[in-house]
Amino acid sequence: MTKPQPKPVAALEVLPPDTTAPDTQGAMLSIDLSASINAAFATARTAADSATSEARAAITAAVQCGDLLTRQKASVPHGTWLDWLAARCPDISAETARRYMRLSKRSQVTDLTDATSLRQAYLATGVLPEEPPRDNDTPDANAPVVTFTRGLDQFRRWFHRRTEDKPLAKWTPEARRLLRNELAWFKKLHDDLAV
Repeated sequence: MTKPQPKPVAALEVLPPDTTAPDTQGAMLSIDLSASINAAFATARTAADSATSEARAAITAAVQCGDLLTRQKASVPHGTWLDWLAARCPDISAETARRYMRLSKRSQVTDLTDATSLRQAYLATGVLPEEPPRDNDTPDANAPVVTFTRGLDQFRRWFHRRTEDKPLAKWTPEARRLLRNELAWFKKLHDDLAV
């Protein structure tokens, strides 16, 4: 199906600098953009209406696809579903199939008329969990929590692998100096925390 293309926005109607046009309250304007504003607004409203109708069609199709997937899964031998899906429907990932099947099942008891996107339908039916609201992005200084330790863990693993092959005492002075410079900030942090 071909998506409708939005109409181009009308060209700006700029009056020459020495020309003025009265507005509705009698003031004189040097430009009148009302035609362009109205055209852009009409285009935006048409596109939004089209997007809403396309989203509802996507939700309906996803529910139907989930129902068909559920019926098909029930008909294939146990343990062969993912292989069947990969072979016969290669464009549908296993995760998408699971979501569609859950959406289909849960849409029987959930009203989706207000959903304007597939994500909203997933959230409304509980297929995707709602993200907890963020109270504040600024961490509380009185309750510090280290949440981004992956980089530190990767560095620690790298260091242990490196020193297993070549102990630190056997590193060249240049290699030791470079690592010491790279870790200066970490030492400062460690010392600041010790106070």
